[in-house]
Amino acid sequence: MRTSWLLFLVLLAPAAEAQNRRYTQDNESGGVLLPEEACYDVLHYDLSLRVDPARKHIEGSVLMTARLDQATQELVVDLDERLEITGARLSGPKVGDDMGVFHWAFREVEVRREDGRVHVPVHDGVVVGAQFGLLLAYGGVPREAPRPPWDGGFAWNRTKDGSPWIATTCQGEGADVWWPCKDHPSDEPLGMDLHITVPKPLVVASNGRLDSIADAEDGWHTYHWKVTTPINNYGVALNIAPYETISERFESVAGGDFEFTYYVLPENKAKGEAIFGEFKRQMAFFEEFCGPYPFRRDKYGVAETSHLGMEHQTIIAYGHRYRGDPDLGYDYDWLHHHELSHEWWANLVTARDWKDFWIHEGIGTWTQALYLEQRFGKEAYFAKMRHDLKRVKNKGAIAPRDARTTQEMYFSSNRADAPDIDVYMKASWVLHTLRWLVGDEAMFTTLRRWAYPDPAMESTVDGSACRFADTEEMLAIAEQHCGMELDWFFEVYLRQPKLPALGAELKDGVLNLRWDSPVAAAAFALPVPVRVGDQVHRVAMPGGVGRLEVGDAAYTVDPDWWLLMTRD
Repeated sequence: MRTSWLLFLVLLAPAAEAQNRRYTQDNESGGVLLPEEACYDVLHYDLSLRVDPARKHIEGSVLMTARLDQATQELVVDLDERLEITGARLSGPKVGDDMGVFHWAFREVEVRREDGRVHVPVHDGVVVGAQFGLLLAYGGVPREAPRPPWDGGFAWNRTKDGSPWIATTCQGEGADVWWPCKDHPSDEPLGMDLHITVPKPLVVASNGRLDSIADAEDGWHTYHWKVTTPINNYGVALNIAPYETISERFESVAGGDFEFTYYVLPENKAKGEAIFGEFKRQMAFFEEFCGPYPFRRDKYGVAETSHLGMEHQTIIAYGHRYRGDPDLGYDYDWLHHHELSHEWWANLVTARDWKDFWIHEGIGTWTQALYLEQRFGKEAYFAKMRHDLKRVKNKGAIAPRDARTTQEMYFSSNRADAPDIDVYMKASWVLHTLRWLVGDEAMFTTLRRWAYPDPAMESTVDGSACRFADTEEMLAIAEQHCGMELDWFFEVYLRQPKLPALGAELKDGVLNLRWDSPVAAAAFALPVPVRVGDQVHRVAMPGGVGRLEVGDAAYTVDPDWWLLMTRD
C-alpha cells in the first residue's frame, strides 16, 4: 500500500465507524471500508488470465500478497458476481524448506459470496503483523462494457480486418468487474505482475514493462507485464489487438531516458507516426510544469482503443481518432493531453477516497489550459477557461468531507448533491482563480509541489514518490508555497456548491465592491481586478469589502474573467 507524504494523512477511519458501502447491480468503487477490508494491507497482486475472444470468456487466478494489520475472523475481497470463484487457498507467511527455498503453505478454504464480495475465512496460520497469501481461481463471461469508458467492463470489438480488438475500462465500476481485488482507492499494491494469454498473433499492451513473451498452448502465447511501482486498481488495464508499435527513448528533465511507445492499429500506423511528435511535446510540457514523468523505470505507453480514453498507468487508452480539438479549434490533441495528465494526477498522486476526485480531474483539466497558453498564447488559455465555465453546474461540493463512492461523485451519480462534471470544470476554475489570487510564481511552484512535495522525490524511479493525498494536504502545501492562509478560499470553492456573488456600486466616483459569500464564517477576501482605461487595478478586499476611485472613467470589473463567481 502507498503511504502519504505526511504521516498524519494516512490515518484511516476507525473500524468502528465503518459501514457497508452501497453495492449496485452494475457495481461501484470506494466508500467506507468494511472492517474485514480495513484489517489488511495489500502488497502485491499476481494476475494470470487467459482471454478468449471467440467466447468472450476469461479464466485464471490472482495471488494477493498482503499484511494482516488487525485480527479478524474473515477477509473480504471484491469480485463481480458474473464471475465464478472456482478455488480458494489461504496461506500464512512463507515457510522455508531444507534448501532455503521459501514457499506458501496454502490451505484450501471455502469462501462465501454475498453482494459482489468474497468472504474468506481466516485460519490460525494467518497472524497479525505478518504477510499472508490469498490465491483465488476464477473465470466466466465478464461484464461487457455498454458505453466505455463511462460505463465499463470488457469491450470486445474488431479491427477493420476482423481481428479482435479488446480493452478493459473500470474506473466507475472498480477493478473487481474483471479480477478479484480489494476494490478501494486507499489501498494499492507496491507492484503487480500480469501474465496474459491470448491467441497468436494478438499483442497484449498492459501496465509496467514487458518482461517476456512465451509460447503457451498451440496457437496461443503469454505476455508477462511487470509493474514495479504502486498502482491503483482501476488503472490496471488490458489492451489486446494486432498492434504495431512506434517507440523511442524520451529524454527526461530529470536526466536519463525512458521508453515511450505507442501501440497502434496497423491501418493507422501513418496517423500514429504523425501524431507521435504531439504526444512527446505534451510529455515535455508536463515534465516542465509538474516534474519528471513518475514511472520512468517502466515506460510511458499509449494504446489505441475503440473507446475515447482512460488514464491507465503507463498504458493510457487513446481513442480520440486523431481529431485534435474541434471545440476550440487549436491544433492539439486534448484527449491525449488529459489522459497523460493523470500519470501525475491519479497515478503519482492518488485520492485515497473518491470524495477528493477533483485532485485527479480538476488539475488535469486546468493543465490543458496551461498547455494551450504555452503553445498558442494567453488568449488560448482564457478561451479554454471561458469554454469550460459554461459546463459548471454547482450541484454539490467538489470536495465533500464524507466518504463517497464513484457513483456518488460522478459516474451514474445516484445522489442529488453529487458534483458530477464539476470535479473537472469547476475544479479547474478554482485553480484558475487561485492563480489570480497568488500569482504565477507561487501557483506554478504549488503545482509542482502538489506532485512532488519534496524536490528530492523528483529523482526517484522506484515508486517511492507515489502517495495518497486529500484536500487537506493540497491546502497545506498551497499555503506553504503561497505564503498565505487559504482555508477561506478552499472552504467556499471546494467544500460547498454555491458560488460567491460580487456586488458593485458606483457612488460619487468611487466603485464600492462587496463579496456576498455563501459561507457565513468565511472572510472571503478575494482581490478583484478592475480595468479603468488601459490599466487593470487589483482591488484588495479585506473582510470582503473594497473600493476604487474611478471618477467619470469607464470601468470593467473582472475584464479577463479570472473570478469564479455568479455571473449574469
